[in-house]
Amino acid sequence: MPTFRYKAVDGRGRTHRGKCNAPSEDALSASLRNQGLWLAESESHHPAKSGPPPVISSRAIPRRILVQFFLSLGLQLKAGVPVHTALAFGQADHTHHAFRSIHADLVERVRAGISLSEAFSVHSRAFTPLVINLIRAGESSGNLAGACDEVRAHLEWSDRIAADVRQALVYPVVVLCAVGVFFFIVFSFFIPRFSGVLRELGVPLPAITRAMIAISEFLRLHHVAVFATVVAVVLGAALAHRLSPRVRHLADAAKMRIPLFGPILCQICLSRFLQNLSSLYRSGIPLLDALRLCQSLVGNRILEQGVAQIEEGVRAGRSLHATMSDLPIFPPMVLQMTSLGETTGTLDQSLQSVADYYNVMIPRSVKRLFTLLEPTLILFLLVLVGIVALSVFLPIASALEAR
Repeated sequence: MPTFRYKAVDGRGRTHRGKCNAPSEDALSASLRNQGLWLAESESHHPAKSGPPPVISSRAIPRRILVQFFLSLGLQLKAGVPVHTALAFGQADHTHHAFRSIHADLVERVRAGISLSEAFSVHSRAFTPLVINLIRAGESSGNLAGACDEVRAHLEWSDRIAADVRQALVYPVVVLCAVGVFFFIVFSFFIPRFSGVLRELGVPLPAITRAMIAISEFLRLHHVAVFATVVAVVLGAALAHRLSPRVRHLADAAKMRIPLFGPILCQICLSRFLQNLSSLYRSGIPLLDALRLCQSLVGNRILEQGVAQIEEGVRAGRSLHATMSDLPIFPPMVLQMTSLGETTGTLDQSLQSVADYYNVMIPRSVKRLFTLLEPTLILFLLVLVGIVALSVFLPIASALEAR
């Protein structure tokens, strides 16, 4: 493929020079027109060997960096700035080293005549398939600025959902870690010394004290084996979850049945599905393609299989509402709003309305969970401390009564 050196003019009469790979001068002219430029002069030469730019292996980028990137890109495209110029804006200002390299590669590829969605697809870890398809839909419809706004809104929503999930998990994780440290100190240092004192006193030991001493002795003699077993179980479960679809399916099904946490996880997964489906469909992506893309975005194997069944039903000619009604995972409100959207031709708005409802309900559910979880965990800690205290004070009281 020849490489063209060109001089082009934008709508304000400014001159732009650059290089671009194109099969012909007409193709070069069409590519420049898509960027808001008109070809004035061009010169081509045929290299001995040509090919696409090398693929750069990228890593995941924080959402806040991507939100700022798409916000800036969308604002400039709305102002009429050509794609390659808008993309190059702020390239040297990034504090994230990895994204600075990715940004520079994107600018180079777009200037070479590659579409923005194709440039994004090279960095598959930084830009998810949903982001790439939203940008591709924006390019096809001529509304790339709107697609950037859609991507930014999606990333901001994903960040809020992740924050809600972290908030729901931080408190119980901290408490459970504190319980683990407490038990380690008690059974490793306190109980062994206390049991030696009790043996010297020769007092009869109640069952609760004997149980504590037995647990302490077992952990003291087999602490390496216990630690290795715990590590092996955790690593084995993680590997099995990653490698075995059956294990992932069972784990996701179990998560949905966890008391208190299960309903919140279900709301989060439904919100992901509805938000992503609404964004893709609103951007002009066909419903079947949108459903296929949503399967890997819901975050739960049970709902993922449900979305796959919905895609099969829609492909067979059934309506979205009728297919969803066959699955018990979708609440009546979701079914009603889907039916209303299909009837009135506002499916994207109806799905977005339900997603907005869940986005409001999830923080409330998390707050309500904390209201129930905090006293429950405090009561659990009090019971544990009480059991340890009884195992200590009962033999002391028996020794005092004997004297």
